[in-house]
Amino acid sequence: MNVGGPVRAAEARAVKGAAARRDTRDFQRTPLPDPGGAFLLRAVCDPYAVGATGTGPLILHWNGTLWEKEPLPAFDPALSGAMLTGVAGRVAVGGALDRLTGAETPLLLCRDDTGWVEEKAPGTGFPYVLTGVHGDWAAGHGFPGTVLLHRGLGGWTHLQTPGRPARLLAVASLGRHVWAGGERDREGLLLSFDGRSWKEHRTRTGPVTALAIRNGRPWAAAGRTLLEWTGRRWARHTAPLDVNALSTTASGALCAAGAGALGVHDGRRWDLRALPGTWLGADPVWLVGSA
Repeated sequence: MNVGGPVRAAEARAVKGAAARRDTRDFQRTPLPDPGGAFLLRAVCDPYAVGATGTGPLILHWNGTLWEKEPLPAFDPALSGAMLTGVAGRVAVGGALDRLTGAETPLLLCRDDTGWVEEKAPGTGFPYVLTGVHGDWAAGHGFPGTVLLHRGLGGWTHLQTPGRPARLLAVASLGRHVWAGGERDREGLLLSFDGRSWKEHRTRTGPVTALAIRNGRPWAAAGRTLLEWTGRRWARHTAPLDVNALSTTASGALCAAGAGALGVHDGRRWDLRALPGTWLGADPVWLVGSA
């Protein structure tokens, strides 16, 4: 994760967040509030979308009619480039850079009945940021270790994973099973946990940047390569676009979102649709990114 984020630098002054909502047939762009200056949306899980402005993290809430900006707790003024990069349910995660120590710092927010509150992320023995969250799992990266958190009755804990340190970018879970994707030495990597033991899978692709569960099976994206877990191996498929985000619809179609386009696979063929914007996050109803 580049904790500075794409809304910190001068070249991003014109960046504006974008959101598109699925209707009965297609995605339609929806207006967003102006949080003041440039902003970007990185992830969505109805009814929340998360990202950052030039001054800090951003969370939007869909009230059924329009998007509204959510109040957030005050963050340490020493944090630079703070951005939220994942949201699931009432949990949002991300990271920042502590200008005083020069170390990466995780952001972990939970929403209770009073609003969003910052939770203390567990220690790992090294600095890290969080990149994705799904169910009771959160993934991230730091140096010199792999970051995978699990939330139990006692709160969030850091789990040990097999192999050399890796950079995790996405996580997905179904029941007791969890899959985390990312990279090691610039090669794609997938980790799976069946409730008892971990297994490491080399993908022979570039970094795995997105995961989704379709009909009980995990799918992973690495550029134009899609990997589907058959129960015994990862079957390879080719997407018609470079994929930034994956999601599945209620009918079981797979949606792959990228820059300026959306690909929908119904189980037999791809339907590629032009959709202006750079789409970075997806769920069954929404796409978010930048215009």
